[in-house]
Amino acid sequence: MTLHSYSWNAASQLQVEGPRFGLDEKTDASTNYLPTLPGFHSSTCRPPSAKNQSLSFVNGYMMVRSPLSPENKPLNTESVRRPMTSPIGGTKEVLDPTDVSGRYSFYRKKADRQNGNIPLPFCPSSSLPPFLEHDRRVLLFNAYYEENVLQSAVEEKRVLVSEIYFYVEDGTMEIIQTKQENSGIPQGVFLRRSKVAKPGSSRFYEIDDLKIGNEVMIYGRKFHIVSCNGSTKEYVTKNHGWGTQEVESLPLPRDHFSESIKAKMRRESGVPGVDRKRKMNDLKLVMESMLGKESSITDRGMFLECGTDALCFHVIWDDRERLYGDIQYFRLFYHLADDTIEIMRAQVKSNDGRDGFPKLLKRSKLPKSGKPGIDSDYYTWKDLAIGESLNVFGRMMLIAKCDAFTRQYYASNGIDLKDDVVLRNSEKKVEVKRVIPPYNGFGSEEDSLRSCTGSLNPPPPKKDLQKMRDKGGMILRFNAQLVSDKSDDLNRRFVFQFFMEDDTISIREPPVRNSGVMGGSFLGRNNTIKRSNGEPFTAKDMYVGNTIDIVGHRFLLLNADEFTYKLMECDDRTFPYSSLPRLQEELSTKQDQIKTYFLSSDYDGNGILDMEGLTACCNHIGLAFNEQEIITIWRKLDKKGKGKVAFKKLIALSSEEPFGSGRL
Repeated sequence: MTLHSYSWNAASQLQVEGPRFGLDEKTDASTNYLPTLPGFHSSTCRPPSAKNQSLSFVNGYMMVRSPLSPENKPLNTESVRRPMTSPIGGTKEVLDPTDVSGRYSFYRKKADRQNGNIPLPFCPSSSLPPFLEHDRRVLLFNAYYEENVLQSAVEEKRVLVSEIYFYVEDGTMEIIQTKQENSGIPQGVFLRRSKVAKPGSSRFYEIDDLKIGNEVMIYGRKFHIVSCNGSTKEYVTKNHGWGTQEVESLPLPRDHFSESIKAKMRRESGVPGVDRKRKMNDLKLVMESMLGKESSITDRGMFLECGTDALCFHVIWDDRERLYGDIQYFRLFYHLADDTIEIMRAQVKSNDGRDGFPKLLKRSKLPKSGKPGIDSDYYTWKDLAIGESLNVFGRMMLIAKCDAFTRQYYASNGIDLKDDVVLRNSEKKVEVKRVIPPYNGFGSEEDSLRSCTGSLNPPPPKKDLQKMRDKGGMILRFNAQLVSDKSDDLNRRFVFQFFMEDDTISIREPPVRNSGVMGGSFLGRNNTIKRSNGEPFTAKDMYVGNTIDIVGHRFLLLNADEFTYKLMECDDRTFPYSSLPRLQEELSTKQDQIKTYFLSSDYDGNGILDMEGLTACCNHIGLAFNEQEIITIWRKLDKKGKGKVAFKKLIALSSEEPFGSGRL
């Protein structure tokens, strides 16, 4: 088999196959016009197919760019811009810059700019909008307003300096107060940027209203405009026709209080060259010496000799010559290290009606004339003696006595002090017995006692929380009758309730038709006391047959409900009259007499026993039971509530054998 070599020539192949593809011999074989088939390779890239943007914004307005016309299109496409989108159909291109009926192309606008024509979108008579013309143009005015200071002995009026910013683009204003150091006033933004209306009008403030010297009322504050900055002067003079006098600055009023505060702060901060006119704090001297500052050693010798030793005297100030004056007692300490005097109040009696202040005179040198000065003569320890008076800034005080150390110090220096002066006569204390007034009936008695024995704002009486948890919900209810001499009160019935959780009593009267008495609450829930001994009612006082004297009325307890009977029978300690074991023990001692009673002629019940017969039997054998005890025994005998039982049950209850063993 013979292999033939195959060689391909692009030029020869183009001559043969060129006419089929519309190519001639002038076409370069290396171009990209060859079909994309296997074996064909080209190194040229595809022409760019991206489209240029046809819309743009000029001065905030949308403009349309037109593509190049075919006759003006250059041959070299690399040196010109690529074609843009096709023009908008149905729109003509105008040549007059003042004609807004057609399309104004980008190239037409460029030509008009080069020729000096007026460009769209504005006509010759139009101007820029305010937000563009006055963009970021702010006028600054300095002003102040005054505030009255009430209840102050230092100042009468306070001057507050502010800055008014006027934004020309929209006519808004902003006011910022100038911050003052240690003023105690929340300063800063007084008014946020907004339009401010004139008082009594719907119109807003304008630039011409802010002339220097004018008064502007803004939210109740009268602002006095005094000056403005340089750019503001230039603008209002050029555009608003303000004169020279209208932009001339005015002085601010003097604020004496602020000036005094600034002078004080300069003295406190230690500004060099400022006359402090006051003694530097001792603690500041110590801190400065710890930081390395050299201190004076003039008085160090006396400090090393005396240390913290001080002479103590008791002095008296008799001020009874003045209205509401009194005798007051003080202690005077004389410090030997620096010859300073300190006077403190002595508490000689309690509850004297005076505020307890610690010191009458701070530790300092005491001038004899009462007025400190450069040439003043000061007290020394040699001027202090018992029986002598000293002037403490206009207060004449008598030195009455001293302590043992002071006497020893004077004796060591050859000076003998006199005997102590009696400070005061012994006053007999008057014992005042506290008499508690009688209870007036308002509120509970515990609250009334709190007001008599407690403080001015007494706390509520304490409650027994353990008792409230144990006895919560336990209420004794009785049917009661009003004991009265009046015939209308004989048929009145009441519901008597006793709350065991806090020993309170409430009484209600059920309404009865045509009785002439309005029912309802007779006594609200409250703590009450006995009229006999003044003690409060307890649960032991609640039993059937007892007469309770309360709030001026007497109530007889007739009977109780089933819950009350069971509660009383289960608690023998609180309710002794409902203790069945005690009653059974008493009956057992009278067992033979009970049998004899039923065999005697006094009994005619034919073997049947009712509650009245039980009472008669107990009275016959000598057992004086009350109604509650009789009810307790009867409830044990008549469990079914028939009202009648056999007399054998009473005999069995009184026997020694336990009741309910099957004998009955």
